[in-house]
Amino acid sequence: MSDVDFNSSPLFQLRGNLVASQQDEYGPVSVIDHRDFRSMSFDRVFEQSKMLKNQPSLPVHHYIRAMLMAVTLTEAQDILLLGLGGGSLLRALFARDTGISVDVVELSQAVMCVAQDYFYLPQSDNIRYVIDDAARFIADDRGQRNYHLIFSDLYNANALAPIQSTATFLRDCAARLRPGGWLVLNHPHLPSQDPTFSRALLDIFSSLFYTVAPSGNVVIFASRSPCPYPLHQLKRMMKECEADFASDFTPVAQKISRWPGAPIF
Repeated sequence: MSDVDFNSSPLFQLRGNLVASQQDEYGPVSVIDHRDFRSMSFDRVFEQSKMLKNQPSLPVHHYIRAMLMAVTLTEAQDILLLGLGGGSLLRALFARDTGISVDVVELSQAVMCVAQDYFYLPQSDNIRYVIDDAARFIADDRGQRNYHLIFSDLYNANALAPIQSTATFLRDCAARLRPGGWLVLNHPHLPSQDPTFSRALLDIFSSLFYTVAPSGNVVIFASRSPCPYPLHQLKRMMKECEADFASDFTPVAQKISRWPGAPIF
């Protein structure tokens, strides 16, 4: 029996109509419409991003909602997004506060073009779109500014980009945080499943929390500064910020936990 080509077999493709497709040296990028939703996909099997067409700023995926809960932790005015995808985080953050200043770093020109043409990216003098490698950008501190929040969501077609798990990348992100700032990571594994990554986090950051989305995505909140809130208050605050995004944050807020081995202040 021959292997199944998942990328070509219609049994394993995302449902919907192909609206557009572009390709660059990093691979194809497809736009797929299905009923009320529009998705971005790199392989037409997995969704990289999903948008409700008549309400683009609404965060659809639970892991995006989990990442957005970080706005309760700091001032959330100077923000860095590493990995654009379809722009779900950016649209939600900008709808909440049009005065934010955001740097958006995306490796693929095709992803950037598709997101700008089909996913209603906000335009503002305070939003800077940059085509660059995230690891190179975060390591280059020449004249660069620091951030209240750094969101890192670096994935290829169906797996985490390896750089996001490295100690070097985590240290570079920590160095670009303002005092009291937070790094927010979309990660595929629980602490016990990735001990090397877990140890790197514990070595670099003072405050570490995480939650698990219904999809299985592990969203990590990391800061060099002590967290001023006890865990029960943190859960309540993160739940209450759902009003800013017109979404239900209960499934992710109630699962906020302290990272194993992280200090309790």
